[in-house]
Amino acid sequence: MHLYFDVDGCGLAARGDAMVSQPTLVLLHGGPGADHSLFKPEFSAMADVAQVIYLDQRGSGRSDRSSPGMWTWERWADDVAALCRALDVRAPVLVGSSSGGRVALECALRHPDLVAGLVLESALGVPTSLEESLAVFERRGGPLAREAAARFLGGDTSPSAAKAWAEYGLPLYAGASDGDMAARRARALINDEVQTHFREGGCGPAEITEALAASIVCPTLILAGEDDPVSPAAGTRRLAVSLTSAAVQVQILAGVGHGVFRQAPHEAFTS
Repeated sequence: MHLYFDVDGCGLAARGDAMVSQPTLVLLHGGPGADHSLFKPEFSAMADVAQVIYLDQRGSGRSDRSSPGMWTWERWADDVAALCRALDVRAPVLVGSSSGGRVALECALRHPDLVAGLVLESALGVPTSLEESLAVFERRGGPLAREAAARFLGGDTSPSAAKAWAEYGLPLYAGASDGDMAARRARALINDEVQTHFREGGCGPAEITEALAASIVCPTLILAGEDDPVSPAAGTRRLAVSLTSAAVQVQILAGVGHGVFRQAPHEAFTS
């Protein structure tokens, strides 16, 4: 299995008369089925204080496609652990965006001896309901947005549902400060088959239960947007409460939708 990764920043940095170890961040993109380019260029700002590893997950970007039966939270989590061990990356901080947050949580559950910390940004898997998501869509985009989201998120795969989603639902992923998503999508290598597999339930349950959340022990930073209709802020707050065995910090940003690093990088990187 060939996994593509890129690296920004040094593991060892020169500080005066010493070489100092810097933390390693492993970035896990969303989609599922997108690629690591969604983290660029914002994360270059972290290269002065950390080594940043950008990973294209199995089935995505420049990594091997593998097969749909291997596109699961468990397999992706195990891939992260295998990559870290192959590269001799010890005690990484996993930074998961959207569905990458779900992968990061799964990796922390399955490999607690490896993961030093979690940063969950607009994470999929927060305990929420379709109604909570639809309420945010309606608050931000009115009845047409709610109807389009209800059809698409409810599993309607018809061309008319896809068209309505593209017109009324998808633009509301972002907040008012996000104006370059078209360019980001254009430069990303996106495997729509992975997204379809996810929508059909092939990746496994999206939501992290309270029982599983209580098993996570590493320090966790949770970043979310108050205007995120995909991972609603209410669910994000519930996830934070359910991480009873971890030290948790939560920051909910007003005016931000799905994608805190992209829409509010200064606030995210200073958290």
